[in-house]
Amino acid sequence: MTSVAANLAAFDMAMSIPAEDLHACVDHGLNAISKLCPEAVLPSAQWVLSARAQELGIAPKGQCSANGTCRLLSCLDGWLGVNLPRHSDWELLNPWLATDEPLSNWSMLTTAVASRNGLALAARGREMGLPLAFVAANPSAEFPVDFVDSAPSLLRDANMKSAPRQLAQARVIDLSALWAGPLCAQLLHRCGAQVTTVSSMQRPDGAQFGSPDFYRQLHAGHERLQLDFRDVAHRVRLAELLADADVVIEASRPRGLVGLGLDRQSLTIAKPQVWLSITAYGRTPPADQWVGFGDDVAVSAGLLDWNKPHHPAFVGDAIADPLTGVYAALAVIDAMAQGESGLLDFPMAAVAGRCRQKIVRTGHAIACPLQVTRTC
Repeated sequence: MTSVAANLAAFDMAMSIPAEDLHACVDHGLNAISKLCPEAVLPSAQWVLSARAQELGIAPKGQCSANGTCRLLSCLDGWLGVNLPRHSDWELLNPWLATDEPLSNWSMLTTAVASRNGLALAARGREMGLPLAFVAANPSAEFPVDFVDSAPSLLRDANMKSAPRQLAQARVIDLSALWAGPLCAQLLHRCGAQVTTVSSMQRPDGAQFGSPDFYRQLHAGHERLQLDFRDVAHRVRLAELLADADVVIEASRPRGLVGLGLDRQSLTIAKPQVWLSITAYGRTPPADQWVGFGDDVAVSAGLLDWNKPHHPAFVGDAIADPLTGVYAALAVIDAMAQGESGLLDFPMAAVAGRCRQKIVRTGHAIACPLQVTRTC
């Protein structure tokens, strides 16, 4: 395979169109999908951005994310986006800050980082597997200091160029969880693809318990398949499904599938295929090992509300997730329409950063698309 810059006409065009707000950002992506798949019945931008928040009755409150697991904490050189959705994340705080002081709640953590260098803390925390981001106090820069500008790119199969392909009856295997990947799969399904959602018996998708109604909507019309990834026979079956798919969607850090022998390079794929790899910051080391979720990734891209001088606020619900889901689907459809085959490296931070640019270039402020209010 050969590495090249992204040559996805519809994706690039939709991303280059200025947008006055986040609803317009999503609409541009959905409209581009509609042009490639005119028979598709697509959701509204309002549903894409707000359906989960409406089910849960959540919205961001200043420096507190909509779901409450991520906070913007003031530090010496700017703001840290600290996301602690897992119990194991809290256990890493003392080693991260190299202190024995109690760090059992957000108030203690806020005090602990206030006198420290945020950019250095973000770098150290990422090495430990914490989902962190840093944003400078000055929002006027084109991108925040911490932003990793890794554009979506296609690692082409040099000998697999084919005629343009449509999604009608295409087989999609979705290995992803949570939001961005499943949203992408749902949009591909609405464009005619047959989607099979594969989940691990040991690690089921937590979204089905956290927001069950939204989970059902994201997976409507999909075939479900649970496999034991520890079982050799199950891994062989999955390898066969992946090799025979027209589209594969995965959203794990690259080393995850490599360890199972289920990454694209380990499989024998003898047909045109688009393998979509959604990551927080791309597949290039060291960013390929960084953990990231929708809220903290958006922080790294500066996709925040800066209406109060030097005090950024969260916008949307895990906003990098729905934006990535829409534009990833567009990139897959466009790649197939151009007859391309290969590994599509799709960083969430790149999408969040480009959507920020779309809005900033119109002179509009970035505002939260959710109307529900809450307290942290």
